[in-house]
Amino acid sequence: MKIRRMGTLPDCTDVQEVVIANESGMAAHIITYGAVIKNLKVPDENGNMDDLVLGQDTLEEYRRNPSCSAAVIGRVANRIKGGEFHVNGRGYWLERNDRGNCLHSGSAGYASKNFHIAAGGDDWVTLYWKDSAADGFPGSVSLEVTYRVTADDALDIRYRLIPEEDTPVNLTNHVYFNLSGGKDATVFNHEMRIMADFYTPVTSDRIPTGEIRKVAGTNLDFTNRRTLGEVLNETSGLDDNYVLRGWGYRKAAELWHEKSGRWLEVYTDQPGIQIYTGNHFDGSLACKGGVRYEKYAGICFETQGFPNAVNCSHFPGCIVRKNTVFASRTTYRFHIGPQPGGNGK
Repeated sequence: MKIRRMGTLPDCTDVQEVVIANESGMAAHIITYGAVIKNLKVPDENGNMDDLVLGQDTLEEYRRNPSCSAAVIGRVANRIKGGEFHVNGRGYWLERNDRGNCLHSGSAGYASKNFHIAAGGDDWVTLYWKDSAADGFPGSVSLEVTYRVTADDALDIRYRLIPEEDTPVNLTNHVYFNLSGGKDATVFNHEMRIMADFYTPVTSDRIPTGEIRKVAGTNLDFTNRRTLGEVLNETSGLDDNYVLRGWGYRKAAELWHEKSGRWLEVYTDQPGIQIYTGNHFDGSLACKGGVRYEKYAGICFETQGFPNAVNCSHFPGCIVRKNTVFASRTTYRFHIGPQPGGNGK
């Protein structure tokens, strides 16, 4: 791996940028601030290398970043109703930063932490952070995040967390993809399939109602491959948690971009995946290369536990017991050429 200093935080600690790559040239640039995936360079069908993730150029831009672009999200990703929960009969109250609820653990979440480089090699790096109970959650936790660029052109992410007290945990990465490599301003011309027959409907403030509902007959039905544009033209964008089929490490979603010949497979061991299409982008924020991202400029595949699971006893559990290991894996695997299975039926 290659390491360079990206900048310095107000507390005088340095932020490092790490480059990891495989032998075919696929490369990921990871920065210690937020454990962010700053760049992900992948070839197209003509061998041209493009950066497939949205983001910023400088540390200051990431510090001002309102959308957690490509950062690790935790201790609890997504929303907690009212910013409160109970563990072992004790109440905990978090920052309410989204319509009276806590989103992505608030301003004290991992997206604003400067991780340490623990270990690494040419194609991998492990980042470390020790969380504090001062962030509003029970006890402290030790977190390791390992990024690896594999020989078969995948970015593999592994999380390992050990808490000192019983605590809710839900980790993800908020990376936005655009398989055109910036040549298309939006993901309208991308096609997607999701391995899910159900989703968790939400209230007007994006908190799950507690139901688990079929996607059939709705705009959320991506059981067969569909063009994103046809759905985005009929909605205000996607921001929904899908209930993935099966358990264990398995395929969760596919994304395809015909013009570049690229397609992406997402694998995870988590029960859900939040599909988010950058609905908040409005062109006001200058990002990589001075580009101002429009609405729907990218799409997130946030592998996760269910939102507000800490307050919904019938959702898959999110409490990790003290001194036990929480481990999770997500893989983004890239391909070039025809996608097996035609339209995915």
